[in-house]
Amino acid sequence: MRDLILRHRQDFSEIRRLCLICHGMDFTTSSFSSGDCRLKITENLESVLQNLISSSLLNLAVAIRVNLYQKAILDPNIELPESSWLYYDEKLIDRPATLKQVCDKIIHADTVAKPVLPEGIWKGDSKIAIQFKGVEFGKKAWTLNIVLERFTEDVLNLLDRIEAKNA
Repeated sequence: MRDLILRHRQDFSEIRRLCLICHGMDFTTSSFSSGDCRLKITENLESVLQNLISSSLLNLAVAIRVNLYQKAILDPNIELPESSWLYYDEKLIDRPATLKQVCDKIIHADTVAKPVLPEGIWKGDSKIAIQFKGVEFGKKAWTLNIVLERFTEDVLNLLDRIEAKNA
């Protein structure tokens, strides 16, 4: 007898697939704030989008965490200053989040918000962040803002650097 699986497997191809899904979701959800969008958010569409965004983000965070635990990604504390910012509500000091923090906060968030701005406010030249909020260890309230498009690009570039280094 042989075992089909000996440990969790979330290879870089799976992380890339999830990154591309999340990257596209960021464009799709941001387009709702554009006056040019022909698609209207109905109750059914909103429900499906909520499920798709949640499941895609959670799957991506878990896939990255598996690779951190298994040491396929060696630096969990790499900062992501172009895509992810964290602050604790008591201090209100915004700082770049690390890869591990982003994954942990996505998984443990109490609330997730991706705004749709009123028509005419968003011109498409800025990015609309997705916001996660929660409480760490039952006492420290935190807020994480992620520009999902840039976060997924950061992750994709990191994977390319790791594979180039290991080649």
